[in-house]
Amino acid sequence: MENEYAIFVAITSLVIVYSLFAKRIGQLSITGPMFMLFFGFCFAYFFRAPNHLEFDVSAFQIYIELTLALILFGDAAKAKISVLTHSYAYPLLLLLIAMPLTFLFGTYIGTILFPDEPFIHLALLAIILTPTDAALSSNFIDNQKIPAQTREAVNVESGLNDGLAVPVFLLLLYSASNQQTINLTNTLMIAVKEIGVAVIVAVVVSILVFKLVIFSEKYRLYNKQNEVFICVAIAILIFLVAQLFGGSGFFAAFTAGLLFDFKFKKAFKPQRLSNAHALANTCALIIWFIFGNFAFNYLIDGVSLLVLLYALCALTVMRIIPVLLSLLFTQLNLKQRFLLAWFGPRGLASVVFTLILLQQLDGVSEQLIDIAILTIILSVFFHGISSRVK
Repeated sequence: MENEYAIFVAITSLVIVYSLFAKRIGQLSITGPMFMLFFGFCFAYFFRAPNHLEFDVSAFQIYIELTLALILFGDAAKAKISVLTHSYAYPLLLLLIAMPLTFLFGTYIGTILFPDEPFIHLALLAIILTPTDAALSSNFIDNQKIPAQTREAVNVESGLNDGLAVPVFLLLLYSASNQQTINLTNTLMIAVKEIGVAVIVAVVVSILVFKLVIFSEKYRLYNKQNEVFICVAIAILIFLVAQLFGGSGFFAAFTAGLLFDFKFKKAFKPQRLSNAHALANTCALIIWFIFGNFAFNYLIDGVSLLVLLYALCALTVMRIIPVLLSLLFTQLNLKQRFLLAWFGPRGLASVVFTLILLQQLDGVSEQLIDIAILTIILSVFFHGISSRVK
């Protein structure tokens, strides 16, 4: 029991330290995920011997999923719909062209570097590293010097590609577990079900709950002490209901956030959304410490050069080439195209997929898990450092 207390003392202490000195830490181009991930490594290193202090990261899976859903809801709720109505083409190009190409390109790279690995396992690795995480590029998205259409394209893409990747990941996982070949018809059916259920749940539940909140506020039925995290509860409810009915909770959470911005933003107090955003960021900090501890213990024996090479490819050519191809005939200048191509960090969605893969697929190669973990780690640092682009 003392070991668990030591872990949570470390986590809470680091969250307090980061919160108190976040401005100064940020001036050093150190993001919150970088800070917590680094100290997660340090904690694992110093407590590994002789006590070998570690914990099962899979126990935190539902916590990580709910945090990701809350972040997606908050990012969508902060999105500028007015900007998207004039610049919707860029997110669509990234989602409908660049994302599938990234997945296919990642699979192809895997077959070259690891020809002995089962093809379907390589496809699983590729889809794990396809979705992006806007939270790791928050400095970029909030940078007013970057054109709004570029920043919103990154934000919307990151929010929706998690949900789009879920049905593909689940189908590949099901096929790998049952040693079946990939069926395009089944893929489309699962994708339509996941996304369709998610959209229906997001629209129905969010409208009902949002109108209930507005009714409560109109007639002063609420208690200010109990309204602090109302947006948190709404985001989590929508995620859970979508999951319950077989849809993509991540897609539903982001869709509900867009609906919030489009329909109900003026009726809600800004502080409610700020509270949800603050809680999501704090929960994410805890996750990066947990992941750092897990990653250190998993990679303690080192990685091969091929693993490192794939991870570097995943951060660069695997995304950059597809994005540049998808934007080839747009009016964006070359700098904006490269910004969109580079800012595709792998974050919490990749963490969730990796944990699910570890739990549900027997016989998956350790080197493939090494690649996923290493890519996420490198992304946190490389994209974090570069997110303060001028």
